[in-house]
Amino acid sequence: MANKALIKLKIRDTDSIQYEGEVDRISSYNEMGQFDVYPMHANFISIINKSISLYLHNKLIKKMDIEKAVMKVKKDEAQIFLGIEALLLEEESSFRKINDQG
Repeated sequence: MANKALIKLKIRDTDSIQYEGEVDRISSYNEMGQFDVYPMHANFISIINKSISLYLHNKLIKKMDIEKAVMKVKKDEAQIFLGIEALLLEEESSFRKINDQG
């Protein structure tokens, strides 16, 4: 039996790598609702929220509750960037400072 295709996944926040490894399914939520990413998924970028569930051999191996993150999937490689709410708040604060000076 041939090895089942897997997704190479890296989850990172602003300071460190939270997860790095292979999975056969990623489940999360975006503005349209719950979705799953399987091997051979189309190229995909989305803002995700609520949680991320990782599966290997059809078993849940990790679940993370999140506020917001960005997920990028390309050619069976996925990256998830956590902590974007902090970056958005920082950007908003900088924007206000500039506007208050003008």
